[in-house]
Amino acid sequence: MVRPLATSALALILGAVPVLAEVTPAQVWENLQKYSTDYGYVVSGNVDDAGGTLTVTDAVFSMTNEDGKTSLTFPQMTFQETGDAKVRVVVEGDVAVDSRFSVPAPAEAEDMAEGTDPAPEAEAPEMVEMAVTGTIKVPGNEMVVSGTPEDMLYEYTYPTLAFDFSLPAEPGQDATIPVTGTITDLAGSQRNAQADGGTNTTYDLTAARAEVQVAATMPADEAGAGGGTMDFQIALNNLASQGSGKTPGQTFDLGTQMAEALAAGLTLDTTLTYESLEGRFDVTGKDEIGQDQTGQGSFATGASDLSFSLSGQGMGYKASSADAKAEMTLGTLPFPISYAVEQISAELQIPVTKGDSAQPFKLAYALEGLTFADAIWNLFDPQNQLPRDPASLTVDLSGDAVLNQDLFDQTQPQLQTDENGMPVEQTPFAPRNLAVNRVALDAVGAKAEITGSLAFGDNPNEPVGTLNGTFQGVNGLMDKVVAMGLVPEEQMMGMRMMLAMFAKPAEGNPDQLTSEIEFREGGQIFANGQQVK
Repeated sequence: MVRPLATSALALILGAVPVLAEVTPAQVWENLQKYSTDYGYVVSGNVDDAGGTLTVTDAVFSMTNEDGKTSLTFPQMTFQETGDAKVRVVVEGDVAVDSRFSVPAPAEAEDMAEGTDPAPEAEAPEMVEMAVTGTIKVPGNEMVVSGTPEDMLYEYTYPTLAFDFSLPAEPGQDATIPVTGTITDLAGSQRNAQADGGTNTTYDLTAARAEVQVAATMPADEAGAGGGTMDFQIALNNLASQGSGKTPGQTFDLGTQMAEALAAGLTLDTTLTYESLEGRFDVTGKDEIGQDQTGQGSFATGASDLSFSLSGQGMGYKASSADAKAEMTLGTLPFPISYAVEQISAELQIPVTKGDSAQPFKLAYALEGLTFADAIWNLFDPQNQLPRDPASLTVDLSGDAVLNQDLFDQTQPQLQTDENGMPVEQTPFAPRNLAVNRVALDAVGAKAEITGSLAFGDNPNEPVGTLNGTFQGVNGLMDKVVAMGLVPEEQMMGMRMMLAMFAKPAEGNPDQLTSEIEFREGGQIFANGQQVK
């Protein structure tokens, strides 16, 4: 598309010729539709293309799956050439959000929770439709698009993004829960580049603050129980998020065809960090017998980061947070609950694609510097006999396993049966080896640490390998527990005898115990050379 002649006096004097735009409003709208379609949305709208300006009214981005349908409606989107080979995009009006889905009726849901079957005469559970509705406001928003039709860069600023949602309280009830929030100084960029028939996407955004508030009044049931009020607020400061993704050339419904999309090359990788988080809650209500129930509290964390990745190679989740603390007062307890954690982290990696070869997995969790308020300690240790030093827990496991079916394959039956129609045990994960890199606990004056490795054959209940453990301060802890009256001496004697079967005093240090648990072929187990199974 040819741009109009520049209107500046200098351009007129120099007789400037028309300049070809690298991207046009129509190309930007087309790229935006393709990107949305790649992630399972259907896009529609009324388009008025005036050349340098393209206007889309009643633009709807909707996604439908077997559970329901979600749509976002933009009253107007304006795409306008800026005169410097870029396109400015502005959203005008409030964006409407509507998500509708079906869930089992309350009676059906209760049966499922209790594990009982619905009435025999019912061929299918009765379903109840629920809806989430609301609006998103983005005053002063602006997005500038540059690049080429095959490689577009979106740079956006949202001084304020505010949302107001109405969530259903319970199936079959008209009561709703209002959820409001704001994000301030949101700015960032996103790049969509076409490659190998698909689209490679990268993004980077920051925000000064994000706040969410839930303030609701819940109705009581016919017996007068369950009603009450809820006020919940949470805020995050100095957020940042980066990520990348790749969508294949084909179009998939990610709600029902995730396995197919991953096989075709879909990848996702995203991170989120924030400087601090603070929140509070205040709830009131009545229990089943009509007695008042109240609760108030606050919580906070320092610097935190989260990451998520997904591809045909596996799914990964990683999170860490520093300086977490929480305080709460419950009407059912005569004292407040207060605790703090210096550092907490978790990591999970699992395969998602079926294969005959073993694939790696990992599970790690670490809790450092856990402390409790004295009011909690005094419940069971009023004489202050136990050390109240910060506690820690570490779990670090890794290994390889064969995945017998695609993790996201919804065509697989939820329950396998034998030839007689009886349910059989399902083992989608078949472990081949497990490395216990470290499992450690340090609390109340005692320490324990276990390491080792196991190999698994066709029978996962008969591993082969060795686990080694060291234990410090266990005997002293047992003595204190007896002295405090928490466990009678006769019961502790049985625990000491059980411990002696699996652990022995370390040479030169009777308060330190060591243990070597050996798993042999045929299911035999030896503890420190003595067969125990």
